[in-house]
Amino acid sequence: MKVMVAVIAAALLVSGCATKPKVDDKSKPLSRIESQPVYVSAKKELFLTHVTPELTANNYSAIIVEDLTSPLNDKIAEGYVGVTDFSYISSQLDEGSILSNHLSEALIYDLHKANIPVLDYKVTDFIRVTPTGDFALSRDFTELTPQLPIRYVITGTITSHDDGVLINARLIEIDSKRVMATARTFMPQNIVQALRSKNTERTLQLHQG
Repeated sequence: MKVMVAVIAAALLVSGCATKPKVDDKSKPLSRIESQPVYVSAKKELFLTHVTPELTANNYSAIIVEDLTSPLNDKIAEGYVGVTDFSYISSQLDEGSILSNHLSEALIYDLHKANIPVLDYKVTDFIRVTPTGDFALSRDFTELTPQLPIRYVITGTITSHDDGVLINARLIEIDSKRVMATARTFMPQNIVQALRSKNTERTLQLHQG
């Protein structure tokens, strides 16, 4: 009888030890899930992060492209897209800036990355060789091709605020002037100023002693 009790006790002890790893097994899938990367859109990426990212104007370009193209991806693929400079709303809509120049370049990059056919109308039919470098882009209208197969154009306006700039963008079908899609984003002042400060010439002010 004592032998049987000892055998039962030993069996319970062995079974108890065997069940302990099950607790660890439950924790393993959790660690694997936590380590998996989470992929989010360009817009959500600005907000779904525990660490504040170092944002640039390029991040806001990606947001604009996502909003403009996501509902019309197949339709836009039927024709080339041209990207223009965005003008400040207080101007005559014919003046560019460092911000608008950079934004248009960033939009071309993000459109191409999204597999949207983009046409750069500032490319000349020749390469200009100069002592300071060789160039294929120009803002001289007489050096550019007068007619191009651009079906859609991305344009917009910039509105200044105390805390930054409000950017309104739209994708327009040129022939009908129909607004196909719109996008809006707010760029904080520190990012706007970062672009301006890099392109502002420093001057030394002299004072009479």
